[in-house]
Amino acid sequence: MKRIIYVLGLLACFSIEPVLAQQDPQFSTYMYNPLYYNPAAAGSEGLTRIQLTQRTQYLGYQPTIASDGGAQNTQLLSINLPLDRIKSGVGIYVLNDRLGQITNQSVQLSYAYRATLKNGTLSLGVQAGLFNKGFDYGQLRPGEPNDPLIPTGKQNQARPDFGAGVYYNTTDYWLGVSLTHINQATYTLGTDRSTNPLNRVAYLTAGYRLGLSYDFDVQPSVLVQYDTKAGLQPSNVSVNLLSTYANNYWVGIGYRLGDAVVGTIGANVGRRNALRVGGALDLVTNGTSGKSFTSYEILLGYALPAPSSRKKPIIRTPRFRY
Repeated sequence: MKRIIYVLGLLACFSIEPVLAQQDPQFSTYMYNPLYYNPAAAGSEGLTRIQLTQRTQYLGYQPTIASDGGAQNTQLLSINLPLDRIKSGVGIYVLNDRLGQITNQSVQLSYAYRATLKNGTLSLGVQAGLFNKGFDYGQLRPGEPNDPLIPTGKQNQARPDFGAGVYYNTTDYWLGVSLTHINQATYTLGTDRSTNPLNRVAYLTAGYRLGLSYDFDVQPSVLVQYDTKAGLQPSNVSVNLLSTYANNYWVGIGYRLGDAVVGTIGANVGRRNALRVGGALDLVTNGTSGKSFTSYEILLGYALPAPSSRKKPIIRTPRFRY
């Protein structure tokens, strides 16, 4: 009961009006994408999972730039693998994010050392990869045609990118903190007159599993994103309450402060519940004059059996025993 009160208190403490700003894409199914937010979550599921998430944000939004579609489209492909023999976990994710003329792409490799601590596992993780920023100047609508100060064509720059985190999880709850874009890579994108830095972003994730009966459990969770450009300020706060039946079907309701009400639904099906299918629908509640009303996500994953750390038993054939 103390843990339940602690987690609910944590949700209340961070239920404050955030400073709305977005450098990295957001996901309503954040509880099913822990590797994206924290490299220390690599291997935390205890099995190998391959997962793809597609998000379309503010569906139907039409920008003032020349574009074939203004809605932000994001794809996230992740692979998460435990290495129990060496008390570790590894993961990799590939991100493709497009918003009008801006494109962000990232490939990140994560490693986590996992140590048993009391009733759970404490993980220390690092990640390293490349972050590519692109800008299509051909989609801009300059006030003066052929302005020599505006570059032309498509510009892309890739820079090294690093992150680190700490993650503690048990069968009942989890808690993690992380910091991404530690090196704050800088991009010029076709002009030396201004730079576009990749600012550090900090994350806090927490959640609790409460069994209501043999088949039902509920999972309150929170995700807080901190912008470090002007001090440690919360820029995105999401809370969610998920209910699961027999570890097969799940449905949830959530809220992203200052933005939207979120509904999630999904199922784990097939042999060993290996196939995960789910989705989320956001109904925008704030800033509707500048945003379209809905966003949605589709999630598809497949889990492989956990590798066994035990040696294979010797099978003796009586035919060859004398």
